[in-house]
Amino acid sequence: MIIELAVFIGFLIPVYFIYRRYSKNKEIYDYFPIFIQEVYNNTSTGMSLVDAVKKSKNINYGCLTPFIRNMCLQIEWGVPFEKAIKNFGKKVNNNFIDRLVILMDKVSQFSQDIGKNMGEIYNYVALTKKLERERKTELFPQLISLYFVFFVFLGIIFIVFNFFIPYFETVEILQYKDIFIHLVFIESIFLGLTLGKMIEDSFVSGLKHMIILCTITFIFVMILF
Repeated sequence: MIIELAVFIGFLIPVYFIYRRYSKNKEIYDYFPIFIQEVYNNTSTGMSLVDAVKKSKNINYGCLTPFIRNMCLQIEWGVPFEKAIKNFGKKVNNNFIDRLVILMDKVSQFSQDIGKNMGEIYNYVALTKKLERERKTELFPQLISLYFVFFVFLGIIFIVFNFFIPYFETVEILQYKDIFIHLVFIESIFLGLTLGKMIEDSFVSGLKHMIILCTITFIFVMILF
């Protein structure tokens, strides 16, 4: 069991760092609508887009804060707004944010009514986030159902191994033990990734479910075997 524990820990370490990076990018994505809202509120009062962006640097946006402050610092140093905001989009490296950065760039160059156009961008962002929340809410019962099915699966294995296999003397129990362990861990990995893809449309987001399920599986294996 010591070998299994070492393999399990070695497996979780890279998964943890991959998911940590994903969580940071997710936080940037979640805070960006707040930044857009702040810029929209400022421009709706008649403030220019450049001044609205510069004013937003004093607000906390989580992991997004350093990127915004860096962009504002570039503007204050004399870097053209169009270049500064494009640099911001490249550093953030998020497809959704990159599209909005392009829109903000066009608004700054060609729009006659900055406040109105920023309002449209904000409404688009707010609608996108609303649809994502509704999707997660609708799929949450399925998430619970799949977790329940997983526990039923563990229960079936527990019953089979403890109440059926011992009665067959010709069966090599150790051989079946390895099969069950591999089967449960495979189920944990693929179910976790599937849940991430289903709920958040990302296999990487499923790593948290995979860690939870693999931890439960490891405890189950320790107790059962």
